Amino acid sequence: MRHNKFFTGFLLTAIIIMITAAFVFWGIGPNDNPTRKIVAEIEGEKITLEAFWKIYDNQVKRLKSQGKTAEEIETMQLQQQVLESLVDRSVLIIAAEEAGISITDEELQQDILKNPYFQKDGVFNKAVYTKSLRLGRTSPSAYEKGLKSDLTVTKISNIIGEAAELSAEEAKLLESIQGDSRAQLSRIFRQTKTNQVLKAFIEGYKKKLDITINRNLIS
Repeated sequence: MRHNKFFTGFLLTAIIIMITAAFVFWGIGPNDNPTRKIVAEIEGEKITLEAFWKIYDNQVKRLKSQGKTAEEIETMQLQQQVLESLVDRSVLIIAAEEAGISITDEELQQDILKNPYFQKDGVFNKAVYTKSLRLGRTSPSAYEKGLKSDLTVTKISNIIGEAAELSAEEAKLLESIQGDSRAQLSRIFRQTKTNQVLKAFIEGYKKKLDITINRNLIS
């Protein structure tokens, strides 16, 4: 159980990075600047060193807000987690495109409308939306493009996760437990299985892609 909990936490951290990257990229600008160092390239899609460190700093802040100490964060190999997760995110986006999985304009609009950061008195407010993006040093078109990528990652992750099934041993163990503990254990099992299936899909898909990773830039 302790192992399952750690494994689930590790993968959830990676998934959080994957599906929130677009928001952290605010203000970074295009990736085709020849003077920028490239920490990874996936089928021509470049991840700059500047973008990497911005994502990394955001994750450190998030973990500290959850009560993690600098020593605890140091043991997490967070730099490698961030790098792998950004690569995995690009892999999922490519896989979604090849599978014809996309986000409709209506889905994009609904996500923006329900975002509390863009609301005033509980209702979407265009002025608040525009001001928020301006403070983030981005434009509506750039933000919405990044958000579409985020939502695409979420959609394909959910589709892949639906293939996860409990083993016979896990199902039998759940049947033997009563009360709240059963529901809690079920959530742990299913989340772990979902994460394992997602990671296995990504690792398998990587084999068909042209991927270059410059780990020495973050060591």
